Amino acid sequence: MLADTLPAYSDTFEALSSLPIDTLSDLNKVFRFVRFSSLALPAVRHEMHNTTLPPLTLPPSVEAVLVGITEMDLASVKKGWSLLRHLIWSSQEFLPSSDEVELFNLHGLCYGLAYGDLYPPTRVCLTQGCPNQRDCNSVATLSDPVKYQAVRFTLASGYFLFTQPPLIVVVHCHRRYHHNYVVHKDSDSRVYYGGVPDTIQAATHFFIDSQVVEIFANAKVFGWLSSLNCARIYNVSIADRHAYIRNNPTAFHQLRQACCHLEQLKATWPVKLEMRDADVLNGFFIYSLLLEKAERRGRLVLPHDATQKERIEDALIVRNKDMEGTGQEAYYHACSQCFVVEADGGESNRVKIQVAVCDGITLGHPCCSIHDCKVPLGNLRQRYCPIHQGNSKICAVDKCDNPCSPNSQTCNITEHRTLEEAYFRPAKALFQLRHRLQKAGITVPGDPTFPEILDGEEETLDIDCSGKPEDGNRKLRARFGCRRTHNEQIMMRPCGVILARATFFGSEAVSAVNEFAKAIFPTPLSTPEFLVFDNNCKLRAHQEAIHDCHFSKTGMPVDVFHFNSKHKETDTYCQKHCNPAFFPELIQDGKWRFNTSICEQTNVWLGGYQAILRNMSVHRYNFYLDELIKRRNRYVIQQLARDGQEPWTIPAAAIFPVMPV
Repeated sequence: MLADTLPAYSDTFEALSSLPIDTLSDLNKVFRFVRFSSLALPAVRHEMHNTTLPPLTLPPSVEAVLVGITEMDLASVKKGWSLLRHLIWSSQEFLPSSDEVELFNLHGLCYGLAYGDLYPPTRVCLTQGCPNQRDCNSVATLSDPVKYQAVRFTLASGYFLFTQPPLIVVVHCHRRYHHNYVVHKDSDSRVYYGGVPDTIQAATHFFIDSQVVEIFANAKVFGWLSSLNCARIYNVSIADRHAYIRNNPTAFHQLRQACCHLEQLKATWPVKLEMRDADVLNGFFIYSLLLEKAERRGRLVLPHDATQKERIEDALIVRNKDMEGTGQEAYYHACSQCFVVEADGGESNRVKIQVAVCDGITLGHPCCSIHDCKVPLGNLRQRYCPIHQGNSKICAVDKCDNPCSPNSQTCNITEHRTLEEAYFRPAKALFQLRHRLQKAGITVPGDPTFPEILDGEEETLDIDCSGKPEDGNRKLRARFGCRRTHNEQIMMRPCGVILARATFFGSEAVSAVNEFAKAIFPTPLSTPEFLVFDNNCKLRAHQEAIHDCHFSKTGMPVDVFHFNSKHKETDTYCQKHCNPAFFPELIQDGKWRFNTSICEQTNVWLGGYQAILRNMSVHRYNFYLDELIKRRNRYVIQQLARDGQEPWTIPAAAIFPVMPV
């Protein structure tokens, strides 16, 4: 091995000995030249047609950067490259220190160079049959690079200012290759490359490293952090590597001069150097979609000519549809806490005991004000979906069919107008108080950390009508804001794995719970031996009434907590069919074998997203919840394995057997 390395060292020493004697007097400059030349290699290769061999000379911009960094004169830089170019060209990539990144960018950005510049992963066309397609990436067939200024948010070194160069194939197949994706001129679609890139384009000029998005995703799972708070934490603590000094200037007064990170360029950079909550959320969605496609060995395809919010909408809808019913990754999970096999009348006859637990939580998104309407709103400012939009022209007071007055949600009846004024009076008072502050020269910006009353708040108001009709006082009810969905229903295993969830729009009716359970356990082999639900007595009675035998072999006890507190001892039907003590399989050594209160415990976790989700559109809401559940399930299964619960995966064919054609 030593013999293999000697020629390389010999070439290096020979090259160094050929440098001018005044340069050799400071070897630090030479080694700095080598390191920073290596950092500039992506930019050098980007300007070359054939990268098989190093260029005889460096581009003038790179030479100028090296002169500024190494404090060598131009002649020494040229001579150094001439002697060391083969060594530098074949050197392996290395991770520079934060100081080196800062120094390189300080000198490089003036010339359109930066560490962290993002390039397409190919120098040739990838389309089969195109004359520009090649099997080798050394000789470029892409042309006409277009550069623009952008910001890249990293974990190790904070944000980078950099230039983002896409490449264009002009003559033949008319494809433009970007860092994350390729766009065809005529198709209006961007096709992402396979796998998950190291950096995600969250917006045109904003890129976030996948490491950062992964931290944000887990912060949402375990810390209930909103996208706004994720952005704030990054901007305050990570964006600047000297953040600990900037945030505590009194404690670090002697180091204040150290935190002058590209100040002269930051003032003139055309892109805002702060992460925004929209970038965090869009980055989270795109990163999650790319992960899902990579897991299935597919490629993400999105529209190109659209806003980022519109662009991902259809992809979210498709993924949400896949997640319904049996779509969660952990659907086939089993472990010793939720799947038990025991003897039944002898060792030769063994039976399995598998338990599922169902419950709901008050959590929802804005929806149409027509009861149980599932058509999405056109936008979150509207009270009705496109189908029922005509109702917005009718008085908001219940049982009043009069048309609305101009610029009002109620008709011209005095009592109805009074009701509307009572609803909007708090918001009007807040506006008046702010107006007084503005007149006094004081500006108080809105801050989502301190939420205000929203005009979309679901609200039903009661007031007494003036006067006394013959049948006594009567009350008026009206809904001026949008309705929100009633609850989220979840189905779990007692070990803590969430099998599925669904949004209930109107109520937690037992008929809806029955359909939800059948969607999760659609075949006889998939149904559990026991389905625990706090209203199982009504659910079972409903199944009997409609002659639904789908769960005829499933025991349906009520969980222990709800049975003791909410089910009467005099209810004979409930005591006979749903008393958990009636099922000896659920008891072992005088204790409950399974955790039938797992949903109540998990609802504490889900409830932490109430403020984050309450004003999210339906497709984003569903994707957000499903992705967080997927990530939480992975963590729960890891903990089960660590605790010796032996998690395993049930073969899909055991639950959904393939029928012969």
